[in-house]
Amino acid sequence: MAGAKLLKHFDSPPTNVAQTYIDQYRSAWTSSIIPYLSFPGPSADFPDIILLQECIGFVDTRPTPSGRWQSGKEILQSIFTGYECFFFPAFSSQKNHNPAKWNKFRIGSGIQYFLPDEIDAQQGYGVCVRDPNQLKRIWIDDKSITENTPSMIDNSSSPYGFSFEAINLTTGMYLGNRDTEPRLAILGRMKLSAGNDERYCNFINLHLTTLQGEREGNPKINRIGSEIRLQHLKVIVENIISAYQESTLYRIPRKTLNRKDDIWIVAGDFNATPESNELDLIRKSDFIDGNPDKRMIDQSGRFQNQIGTKISLRDKSSPPVVVDYIHCGLQGASFNTGGVGTSNSRRPFLVPFTDPNFATDHAALFACFEI
Repeated sequence: MAGAKLLKHFDSPPTNVAQTYIDQYRSAWTSSIIPYLSFPGPSADFPDIILLQECIGFVDTRPTPSGRWQSGKEILQSIFTGYECFFFPAFSSQKNHNPAKWNKFRIGSGIQYFLPDEIDAQQGYGVCVRDPNQLKRIWIDDKSITENTPSMIDNSSSPYGFSFEAINLTTGMYLGNRDTEPRLAILGRMKLSAGNDERYCNFINLHLTTLQGEREGNPKINRIGSEIRLQHLKVIVENIISAYQESTLYRIPRKTLNRKDDIWIVAGDFNATPESNELDLIRKSDFIDGNPDKRMIDQSGRFQNQIGTKISLRDKSSPPVVVDYIHCGLQGASFNTGGVGTSNSRRPFLVPFTDPNFATDHAALFACFEI
């Protein structure tokens, strides 16, 4: 969602600070992405769930908030109408207040509509769910559950907060730069039903580290960045997915009479290329790529059919690279012999914006898993 760009383009008072940002992204969603998902059919194939990175939000900490500063949830809710939206901040101007990050947005730094000290500017992750009734608890409080216990025990009226857990992947000190930016894995859970069959889908939204100077000819930086991401993914595979699969208390058993094994979706900006050690770990962990065709669709024609999901907004001569993925698993445990179909997935779509100030350097990915 190119959130950091908003901090340079506040709207003037008394307008809501993120109104132009909302207008641009809502237009991109309704005028470009939905028509793309509609082609060649008559209506859009709306995603059940949207996972977003680099989202932005604000909290007005003054005793009497002005109403001008919109929260991350409000911003997402205004863009993706028809969805229930959730915002998970990874870092903020008051919690991670290193001056190298925030001073350039404050008074005296050339910003016309600056960031007051009382406003907590936040950047993080977004999750948008089309049917919030599908959201279910990650954990339950009944130790007596057996394999024959009806799975409806995971009370659908529970607060949505029980359906998510924000897991820290980095715990070092934030130094105000991209290299030390805090990273999270947002774990969520929903139930899918078809006829008499039902199963749970556990999804993880992530945005892994990338270092300044990576993929620019410095082997040392490339190696260190890869090692950090590999460490993050080991936490995800071993300490989230494997740990949850192994747990026997406080969760509904993986199988009941009418329910198959859980599905796992791991998606987002991996900042890692397909041939990397990081992606090798995901493949060896029994996940499949939901977008096997990585030929980019670009309405301007500049990158048409080039392999990639990310472009450079600064160096127009550089080719796109593949760093974004939607992976589904666990193939050996969760699916029948035929595995998972992805024939209805789409190619990476580079979304056009009418205002280049809000352009994103990442393509939108749409994966459809036929299970």
